[in-house]
This record gives sequence, structure tokens and C-alpha cells, in this order.
Amino acid sequence: MSRAMSPSLTQRDEVDEAELPPHGIAASAVAIAVLSSFMFGYSICVLDSCGELVSVFFHWCGNSWQSDCVVSRTFQGAVNAALYLGATVGALLVGRPRLAAKGSRTLLCIADTLFFLGAIRCATAQGAGALILGRIISGLGLGIAGVAAPLYICEVSPREHRGRYTMMHQVFISLGILASIAFGLPQSPAPSSASQPLVGLDSWYWRGLLGLPAVPALLQLLLFCWIFPLDPPGLLIARGRLTDARRVLYKIYGIDFSDGARLSGVEQSRAIAVEFQFQELIEATETAQSLPRIPIMLAFFDPFLRCAMCVGFGLAAFQQLCGINAVMSYSNSFFREAGISADNLTLASTIMAAMNVLMSLATAKVVDKWGRRSLLLGGAACQALAMGGLSLCLAGSDGASVDAPAPVVIGCFCFFVMSFAGGVGSVTWLYLSEIYPLEIRGAALGSCGSVNWFCSFAVVFASRLMTFKAACHFFGCVCLAGVWGIYLWVVETKGCSMDDSPMTPRNQRSRSPLMTPLGSRAGSQPSSPKADFRSWPESENEGMTVAEKMTLLRSREVDHC
Repeated sequence: MSRAMSPSLTQRDEVDEAELPPHGIAASAVAIAVLSSFMFGYSICVLDSCGELVSVFFHWCGNSWQSDCVVSRTFQGAVNAALYLGATVGALLVGRPRLAAKGSRTLLCIADTLFFLGAIRCATAQGAGALILGRIISGLGLGIAGVAAPLYICEVSPREHRGRYTMMHQVFISLGILASIAFGLPQSPAPSSASQPLVGLDSWYWRGLLGLPAVPALLQLLLFCWIFPLDPPGLLIARGRLTDARRVLYKIYGIDFSDGARLSGVEQSRAIAVEFQFQELIEATETAQSLPRIPIMLAFFDPFLRCAMCVGFGLAAFQQLCGINAVMSYSNSFFREAGISADNLTLASTIMAAMNVLMSLATAKVVDKWGRRSLLLGGAACQALAMGGLSLCLAGSDGASVDAPAPVVIGCFCFFVMSFAGGVGSVTWLYLSEIYPLEIRGAALGSCGSVNWFCSFAVVFASRLMTFKAACHFFGCVCLAGVWGIYLWVVETKGCSMDDSPMTPRNQRSRSPLMTPLGSRAGSQPSSPKADFRSWPESENEGMTVAEKMTLLRSREVDHC
């Protein structure tokens, strides 16, 4: 469509308030995408209810009944942490240009294949090695889906409701966590003496729990590959399929795109607003394609991108270093140390997971009203308070047991999990999807995912070997540091275009040596032929090392933040 047919800025302002349809193609796409979110949550907590029974089954303590020994703790930590090690690699793969170019829907299909293979391997495992291998394979899928699922949801959602739709990612993660724990209720507690052998359902049920993700993985693969193969409008534009891209964008807003369709007054207003967004997408895609691929290491030294990169990596690390996956993965063990009876451990964990779901649903209602920054800041502050309360409960204890009443400790745990679900857990990936321009979004999100999963790997493995008291003190300090960092560096992105974030505004891209197309930079030409490495003769540019380019960018640093 020619530029002359684009709506004016005045027209856009008049129709931004137009009410969007409650249902549309976006709702169907999101409903399929959140199957990955369910597998995400299920995979990280499935061993909480059956890990000790697995230890007994494979005799990791050298006998047929004991589950708590140094060897067992090490193996349980390794099997649990293997998932996050695989996820670290998977997230790195998302940032590779060839894989990222396939689009978020294809990435989810690749993740489904890995989830399916990993689940089957775990369900048929005959030892710790096979379990670790299966968890690594599932982790590869987890790392890809952890980035691709929220990105896909963002790309196919109406801008005005992006927050609500993207929050479904966290809601279904919470549902997956709840399902993984609740499905373990039919099992008995781990044996406490040699007179309690592992028999009946307890000797095989764990295989069904570990193999269950194969079902939603296969379902999503079938839906996305053959029944509902919907690619985001931005990807279709990048592939030159402008008519298909416009049709998809109109359907996202519930507008009939067919020839001769008669539109009501409200629908005509929506159509004008959608056409404006379509032109914005074309501009953003053309700009992204006119620039060379931006390496992540170089982005850190770009004065325009540096702030967004540091904030993104910091939030990704904080989301895991705050200890949420350790709490959810080992909640039964923590509750045992808090004095809960063995028969009620899984029930207590189920109640905590249910609170997580309820808080995620509540946050989905308000994220587009309250904003991202306030939820991140409030959630992190409440997490710090929860860990402070647990630390007070542990004052004077030996670190391996708790003297405070069990309901108080359970209340602190539930408050911690609900605070995470209402803030850092729900908003982080929505926020990260909004702060990076198209030119670097895939690579940046992949790198953030790798940081996120590596931190989770370290926390989950280390916390299994830490005392309860030491873990609470460490997580409490991390939460306090997170509150300080969010207060200083996070800016609000509610209602903003994904290609014009306040952290990387389009009208300030002339400050970036990496993102300004040749000949369009504001101001005069570079005073030196080495002021911009992309403006040098091609032979000289090709001869530069990455270190030399970094040195050049440092010399042109401007404090963007």
C-alpha cells in the first residue's frame, strides 16, 4: 500500500480509544501457545512430589527405603538442575540468526519435539544417567519455549491488550506447576524405614508423571503445524507476504478483510488504526533489514542499546536468583523442615501452587491498568518481606529446622510465591519483549533467556545442598537488591509500541552507531572516517576484530540511561 493511503496521525489519535472485540484470532493463537507455558511450569516442578520416590526406586542411598543422603541429594539436584542446563543452551539457540529467522511459531514446534523426546526418555529411564539426559533434552525445549512463547503471544496480540494476553503465559506456567504437584497426590510419602518397601503405585507412578508432557507437546505440534499455522504479521512482512500480513493483522482486531465487506463506523475507525499499525510494522521491518546483524557483545557498548541490555540481563537474572524455582522444586523438603507431617507435604505444596495460580489470574486483570514497573517493584518488595519473615522464624535455629509454628512458615512461603506471581514472575518476559527494537529483539531475548536459565541451574543445584536458613538469607538479600535495581532502572512501557519503547525510542536512534542506517544519521557527517565502523571502506570494515569495534564504540559512549 502506498504511503498516501496511510492514515494521518490525527486520525490515529481519534481511533486509539476504539473498543476492541473481546474475541478474535488472537485468542485462539494464544490458547494454543500457552500449552508451551503449561509444559514450562509442569517440567520445573514435576520432581517435587516424586523425586524422593525416584531416589528410593534406584537405590541411590544404597538400600531399598532411604531417600535422604548425600548421594541422593546430589543426584536429585543433578536431575533437577539438568533441565535448566538444557534450557540455558536452548535459549542461546533462539538467538542464532538462522533459527530466529524461522519465526516464533516454528520455534514452538521445535520446542514441542524436544519436550516430547525428553518426556519419553525420562518415562523409560533405567538410571540417573538416562534421567539426566531426558531432562537435558526437555530443557532444550524449555529454553526455546521460554523465549518463543511470550514473544509469539506479544506478536499476535492487539497492542492495547498485549499485557493481558501475555499474562496468560504466566497463568499457564502456574497451572502447570499446580498440575505437576497435584498429580502427585495419589503417591504415598517416601519410606521412612526398611519395613516400608516401595510397592504398587509408588513404584511406577513417577514414570507417568515424567512422561505426561509428551501429550500437550504432541497436541500443540499438530495444531501449529497443520490445523492453525498462524505466523505473526511482522514475520510475514519480513518474508514479503504483505497481503497475508495485513489480513492477519485485521483478523487480530476482529475486522473483516474480505473484498466488498461493509464496515460499521466503529469498525472503520478500527481499520484506520490497524492500517496505521501495519505501516509502522513495514517501516520497522525495512529498518531492521537495512542494518547488519548486531552482535550482543557490541550492543553492550552501544550508547543507545546499553541501558536496555543491562536492564534485560538484570531482570532475567533476578527472576531466578530470587529463589522461586528452588522454592517450588523443593517445597516438600522445605515444608518437612518447617514441621509439616509427611502425609501432608504434597497437599501443602498444592495449596501454595493454587495461590500462585490465583495471583497470576488477578495480575492478568490489572497489568494493563497498573503498569509493568509498579507490579515489578511491588512484587519484589513483597518477596523481600516474605523472606524477611522466614529469616525471623529461623532466628536462633540451627538452620536445618524451624522453631516457628508451621502455619506461619507456610504463610510466608505462600506470600513469597504470590508476590512473585504478581510481579517478577508475571511481568518480566512481557517487559523484556517490549523494550528491545526489532533489529535485536530475537538475539537479546535469547541471551536474556540463557542468563535466566543459567541462574536457575545454579540456584536449583546449590539450594539442594544448602541449609534452609542459609537459603532464606541468600534469597532475601537478592530480593532487596532487586527492589533497588527495579526502582533505579526500570521505566514504564504500558501501552507502548513494541518498536518504540521508552527505553529505546525510535526518535533517538541517531545516537546509536549500530542502528542508524547509512546516510540517515542526524547531524553532519562523521568528523572522522573511523567515527562509524559501518561507514568505512568495506575492506577496512571486514578487517576489524570485534575487540577493535568495541574499543571504537567505547570512545563514542553517551550516557543514554
